[in-house]
Amino acid sequence: MLAAMKPKDEKKLQAVIAATCRLAAERGLFGLTLAEIAKAAGIGTSTLYVYFADKESLFNEVYRRAKREAIDFYSDEDNSSAPLKRRVHNLWNKALDHRLHRFDQAAFMEQFVNSSFMSDDSRAYTLRIGEGLMQIVIEGQREEILKAVPIPFLSSTLFGSVRETARLIRAGSVADTEENRNIAFQLCWDGIRA
Repeated sequence: MLAAMKPKDEKKLQAVIAATCRLAAERGLFGLTLAEIAKAAGIGTSTLYVYFADKESLFNEVYRRAKREAIDFYSDEDNSSAPLKRRVHNLWNKALDHRLHRFDQAAFMEQFVNSSFMSDDSRAYTLRIGEGLMQIVIEGQREEILKAVPIPFLSSTLFGSVRETARLIRAGSVADTEENRNIAFQLCWDGIRA
């Protein structure tokens, strides 16, 4: 949560967020200091304290912004009248595109959710903004298209497939082609369908 402070320069705030994500992707989240983040953002450490009281509040704000952007990106162009498999396939492709093109944000979010920095407010925020995506899964289970297992298993299978496919593409192990995406998605689909 942002501390109550004077009005902030949105460009500086965006620079801080980008620097935090980039440093987390390059070196890992743990051990980052506010001084390192401020330097990478091109601002003074004292200026960073105008925006954030401490590292935990910074990380939680970066996470909430990155998560909101990711959810908006995944959800864009979702056609609720399309067949469920097509909707899940579109979601899978959008998540892969996001992970490939917003790698720093994805790396930050992955590390953050597994850290002690994540606040209860950020956990609640994640559940709240992810409700629309979860409706796809609930609908699929209700129609007996997706496995009747706890939703976290389905989402971890889906997003785990995306994460590993992105890793293979970034490493150059497979090309980012429509054919390879279809193969990877079909393997994921086979794991979640009823």
